[in-house]
Amino acid sequence: MPQILVERRNDFTGGLNLRADQFQLADNESPDMLNMEIDPRGGLFTRGAYREINTTAVSGTWAPKRLTWFKGSSQYLMLTTATSVYQSTGTNFTRLDFGSGTPIVSASTNGSSLAQWGDTMYMTTGKTGVATYKWKVTDTYATALTASGPTWQAYASPVGGYFPKAEHTIQHTNKMFVANTKEDGTSYPNRLRWSHEALPSDWLQSDFIDFNGGGDGITGLAVVAGHLVIFKPQAIYVLFGYDSTDQNVVELSSNLGVQSPAHLAQSEQGVYFYTHTKGLFFYNGNTVVDLFQNLKSMYPLGYVNDAYTSTISVSYVNRRVWLSMPYSSTTSVTTAKVNFVYDPSISVNGSWVKHASADSYGLIGGTDFVETSGAAKPLMIHPVIPRVLCVDAFTYKTDLLATVETSATGYYRTGWIDGNNYSMKKMFRRPDFVLKQSDADITLNVKVFHNFEEAEGFERKNINITLPSKTSGFIWDTSKWDTATWGVPSVGAEVVRGANLGLARCVQLLLTGPSGKIWGVDSIAYKYNNRKVTG
Repeated sequence: MPQILVERRNDFTGGLNLRADQFQLADNESPDMLNMEIDPRGGLFTRGAYREINTTAVSGTWAPKRLTWFKGSSQYLMLTTATSVYQSTGTNFTRLDFGSGTPIVSASTNGSSLAQWGDTMYMTTGKTGVATYKWKVTDTYATALTASGPTWQAYASPVGGYFPKAEHTIQHTNKMFVANTKEDGTSYPNRLRWSHEALPSDWLQSDFIDFNGGGDGITGLAVVAGHLVIFKPQAIYVLFGYDSTDQNVVELSSNLGVQSPAHLAQSEQGVYFYTHTKGLFFYNGNTVVDLFQNLKSMYPLGYVNDAYTSTISVSYVNRRVWLSMPYSSTTSVTTAKVNFVYDPSISVNGSWVKHASADSYGLIGGTDFVETSGAAKPLMIHPVIPRVLCVDAFTYKTDLLATVETSATGYYRTGWIDGNNYSMKKMFRRPDFVLKQSDADITLNVKVFHNFEEAEGFERKNINITLPSKTSGFIWDTSKWDTATWGVPSVGAEVVRGANLGLARCVQLLLTGPSGKIWGVDSIAYKYNNRKVTG
């Protein structure tokens, strides 16, 4: 009997790689997956659930932009939409007004820009907005500030209560900065301006710099390693120094930039930003790193709708980057349909996975939030349903969307297995799967593809493998006492044998798990006999 050879795959940390050429994929990479997570130690498993935090829909027209954590003695969550600002303590949202029934109205296509200063949140509503506002959590209403320009405040006689009209604002070096301003009726799209030191509502007329290269209009601001990063559509600048006497401007890039503040997200180590048709990049204070090599083929393949780049959003949540895009490999879409999630902690160069909500949307505008009680929540916004969602909820099996429990589907496509010799046909025997144990019966569907033909509908075999449930810890009533699991379920693994995969030069598997159930794979052992090579 011919010798049975075994090829084991238990490292999936390469993550998603969209390259169409099979021979450019590493053994630990996948050409397609959805709603699966990569274990840093090698396995893969279903993503955590998405669970709404507000049971009542956010009022008004739903055109969400971004979440901001308002850190203080009492923790608040700020939500900006295209027109309004909302606040929450972690559940339902209330519109923030500056008088009874008088909402803060943003005139910017990006929504209001928020920057915290001590116990006060400052909110610019765009360069054509009515006013800039400030708000403390102890105040019933926000307070409108008078526009700086034509009135300015000298260093010798600050009076407070002023703030320039602008598209962007950020706190840096004990000053408040604004960009893309309107002063005394004149727009200055390329202007960066800063306040007096320690006085965020006092501004000197001569304290500004104009950045005229890289296209028209400053599109975003970030603080990295103690210096200010200024984004334009086709350029990035860095401002070093602390005041006008020692400030120094350096051009970081003359061909990268962002179209919107939604296209950048700050982390503890630097800033992530998206440049259309070039991908996601990271600036850490020293150099710009390209993170998109594995996904760049989406552009020439036409999978991203270029007419709807305004729906693209970059978020840094739970120490991972969530890039939402109008992406589809089968049709043209007009809104964010998936999240490409980048984990910098997996492998040397990080790893990508692809997620979508149970109703097939990518989430946007996220932030990490800690409630006053101390409960930490990684939060994202649903682009269509007026809900804010807590992601990475691994103790739940289904997404909670608009009060409805909805099941998401997860799948993982392997690379091609050819025994390091695609010229020789092989009889692929019954593979062994090491599956993570579950508290419910799990049946995985496995589609088998042969000889580099991976189109759906052309699979050579369609088989099911079943993993019976394992006894869990002692459970009170229906698996939960209040909101916590009573007892610890089994967390081991079990070997399950599949069916023969057939005669082929190489095989590929598409594993699809049951909706609404948690499942995972630690290893796959392929077994085969080599056949004679024909000339």
